Amino acid sequence: MKNFSFVNVENKADALEVLHREKEKSCLVAGATNVMPFIRYEKINDKTLINIRNLQELRFIREEEDKIEIGPLTTIYDLENSEIIEKYAPALREAAQDFADPTTRNSATIGGNIANASPAADTATPLLALNAVVVAESKSGVRKIPIQEFFLGVNKTALQCDELITVIEVPKNAANSNSCFIKLGLRNAMAISVVSVAAGVELAEGKVAHANVALGSVAPTPVRAKTVEAALVGKEFTPGLVEETAKLVTEDISPIDDVRASGEYRKTVAAVLVKRALKKSGKI
Repeated sequence: MKNFSFVNVENKADALEVLHREKEKSCLVAGATNVMPFIRYEKINDKTLINIRNLQELRFIREEEDKIEIGPLTTIYDLENSEIIEKYAPALREAAQDFADPTTRNSATIGGNIANASPAADTATPLLALNAVVVAESKSGVRKIPIQEFFLGVNKTALQCDELITVIEVPKNAANSNSCFIKLGLRNAMAISVVSVAAGVELAEGKVAHANVALGSVAPTPVRAKTVEAALVGKEFTPGLVEETAKLVTEDISPIDDVRASGEYRKTVAAVLVKRALKKSGKI
């Protein structure tokens, strides 16, 4: 590798120190499933690679009174096999199950997956539907970034150059516990999504109390289907309602044509997947 230096850090404090010193030249490395292709194809250059892979203090899944907390170095395999995730954020577990291949799931981390900010990132869509909060830390302090404000564009996030994700918080509520994830790719395994959908519905006396719907691969960033959500809340949850409101998703997305699918195809698929996800979450 040309024009790179490599630094191993032993704890979070060391990582923050190097980030503070190197700033724009820094590049965090954990699973390296995204970084290494970028290096190979010279999409990043002249960087200080900071190896945080061994910081076990940042690898955890724990339950608090009103939320669950996920460390950024938690692997996709960890998510797939966590009883806490299965209970309180099943959409995230289902996304982990659909993620790449077993070898990659053992290396890739949730922090790296969202920090890369790909529109097709498998964990980003469920985290958006789950109303997650990203906790970022630097030597200057700690701040909380709602996931809706985290993704700014393709491979662009709200993280500052000297910040490290230290926790991802997911609220504990009925909609999140009922959540699900559906992904369409061009093959059955190891597929980048053509469209992905995560949805969570909370019902009260047969009516929709809360509805959260998010999509990936249909815009420069993962997006919430606000039009669909607004059309559901307060209504009796029936197959007919789901059928009609799912069609409204085209108002919330702006898919492009690329090598995997056309924008028009993605719009059609998005409506179908939203309908399926809502029915699965609402158990109808």
